[in-house]
Amino acid sequence: MAQVTVSVTLAASAERVWDFIGGFHSLAEWSSSIKTSLPEQGGRVRRLKTTDGAIIAERLQSFSEADKSYSYTIVSGPIPVKNYRSTLRVTGEPGAASCVAEWASQFDAAEGVEEVMVGAFQHLYETAFVDLKRIMAI
Repeated sequence: MAQVTVSVTLAASAERVWDFIGGFHSLAEWSSSIKTSLPEQGGRVRRLKTTDGAIIAERLQSFSEADKSYSYTIVSGPIPVKNYRSTLRVTGEPGAASCVAEWASQFDAAEGVEEVMVGAFQHLYETAFVDLKRIMAI
């Protein structure tokens, strides 16, 4: 099983960052790789459209306001992985001027593409955090 973890220290409180990225359907607001995020099934599923036109459906598996985290799985899409599970988390001391955002996933890649998929997810997460810093001006 492949694993990818990307974290970034941000010059903003955990509360401020979580308020911005903590909504399951907010990804299109802060990642330039995602064009739209449409809620389905009462908000438990998001249908993402990427900037290259791919459609990916993801299901929310857990959400914790207290822990500032949510986990989700890929339901369908053109990505050659199975058993994909990812968690987005923001940590930091209450009221502190900085925090850490972490995006981690694990998955089984199709034969022969594990290294490519690890690189693709790492690039996606890193690019999204660069976008986040720019958009939040932090």
